[in-house]
Amino acid sequence: MRRLTLALAAAASLSPLATAALAQDEAPEQVEPTSNFHAVGFDVDVQDNEAFIASMLELTTDCPLIKLDAEHAVCRRQTDAGGQVWIGLKEREGASGFVTANPGFIGKSAFPVTGEGVLSEAQWEPFEYRLAVRFSELEIPLLVALADPREAARFTDLAEPVALTLDVTAFTFNPEIFEDEDAFFAAQKKLGEDVQYAPDFFIPSGLFGDNPTARATFGGAILEAERVTASNGASHWRTLVKVQGGGTVNVVFDDVWPELKPAKGKLISGAFWLSAQVAAVE
Repeated sequence: MRRLTLALAAAASLSPLATAALAQDEAPEQVEPTSNFHAVGFDVDVQDNEAFIASMLELTTDCPLIKLDAEHAVCRRQTDAGGQVWIGLKEREGASGFVTANPGFIGKSAFPVTGEGVLSEAQWEPFEYRLAVRFSELEIPLLVALADPREAARFTDLAEPVALTLDVTAFTFNPEIFEDEDAFFAAQKKLGEDVQYAPDFFIPSGLFGDNPTARATFGGAILEAERVTASNGASHWRTLVKVQGGGTVNVVFDDVWPELKPAKGKLISGAFWLSAQVAAVE
């Protein structure tokens, strides 16, 4: 049986794809309704569109607006634990109308990359942008969603690639957690596959297909793990994970599975939607 440290540097068409307004993934049916907003401390109803919009507009109450241009603005709400929601609004006849909302997170991730430019889709501008990057010595291509849409301007029409450090957060609904490497390999062996991933495998899965997204499938060692409870009572897991290439990523998810108890030294793997803040530009 072969063990591979999987790092795909596949060329891909980087056509734009907007982030969905309600959530960036589908929650599993066997647990209570959840979303990427829940995973960072915002207990909002995502099962009903009208209720979702109402809850987002409620969050904009007394929220200072950040102007993006003459017609558009965002409201940013942030919890003490670093969870964020960015709500996009458009001025309509003197009132602010809801357009979209995206989760974000301020964590401890240090993810060194080379930034190559931004991608967007006209219907979601100026609220949603993805940053095209390459990371590790293998120059792995990847897309990450920019939590703060204002950061896109710095990477539009770059004359040459620029070295960055990102604070990357990986959102997931269904992570797998293993006690150690032996447990990780044993789980794969049960699947009967010929190829076995290394514990720090990384696949930029969002680059495949006609509509590339800010997604990756990866595994790594947990450096920190904490159950966080927001002031509204919503709780979630915050972990810091070391990934291939030497960087670290915040991994966040709801604590709706009693059996999932991340801890330092364990391994975590899964499929993730990636959001990032720009921590430093070299």
